[in-house]
Amino acid sequence: MEIEEYDVFLLTKPPFSPRSELCLKLAARSGNARLYLAGDGVYHLLSGIQELPGCRFYACQEDLEARAIRAREKVTVPDNFYAAFIEDMMEHCKRAYTF
Repeated sequence: MEIEEYDVFLLTKPPFSPRSELCLKLAARSGNARLYLAGDGVYHLLSGIQELPGCRFYACQEDLEARAIRAREKVTVPDNFYAAFIEDMMEHCKRAYTF
C-alpha cells in the first residue's frame, strides 16, 4: 500500500508579507499541498485563500479565537492542531516549508 505524500506548509505570517506571498506561490505550484495556518497566518482566511487550487487548509483554533476569526468552509480546524501538523510531517510529508 502506497502512502500519499504532500508538501506541508506552516504559515505564520500575515497577508501581504513577502514571506506569505512566497509561501502561497510555492503551495499553488505544488498541486498537492497541506497548508497549516497558525499565529497571524489565520488572517489569510479573510482574503479567500481557500480558493487556492490543489491545497487543503488547516487552522489553529486558539489562533482563530484570539483574532476573532471564524473558520471558513474548506478549512479544517483539528482538535489538536499541532498533533495533526506533526503527524502530517512524520507520515505524509514529501517536502516541508515554514514561513
